[in-house]
Amino acid sequence: MIPGSQSLMHVSRVRVHPSPRYRLPLNADLHCALYHSRLAPDAPLSCVSDVIKTARSFNASHGLTGIMVFDGQHFLQYLEGPQQPLWDLLVRIAQDPRHVNFTLQHRGPCPGERLFRNWSMGYALVDDADPLAELGALVGEEALAKLHEMVPMLDIA
Repeated sequence: MIPGSQSLMHVSRVRVHPSPRYRLPLNADLHCALYHSRLAPDAPLSCVSDVIKTARSFNASHGLTGIMVFDGQHFLQYLEGPQQPLWDLLVRIAQDPRHVNFTLQHRGPCPGERLFRNWSMGYALVDDADPLAELGALVGEEALAKLHEMVPMLDIA
């Protein structure tokens, strides 16, 4: 578990109420989160495009931005935005049956400007699983630093 954060296992009973549609300044109450997970054994690969489509719409209406990286089996997702909508979304993501082994690597205030201000949800498909495995082994600031190194090498759509 990340120091200073609650286990998502303990908040799985939290009822997430839909937030009203709003636009916040891109740097208001800026928090970020990074997690990795694995595609559920019974989930079809086609569900990934559904996740991206839904995320783009939801994130745009809740002041969230970020990126999802997928290697065919593993997800890595970085999200940034207002603290409460971000935390509510993480609870929902952790409960999503389309993936397993949800592991929160970082959650807290963003150290600077948004990384993905132009992407409600950027998406990158990578052929090599090694970078995601390396990043998945890190937590906290180390994980964020590794993500920063990876971003210039990604073909983000």
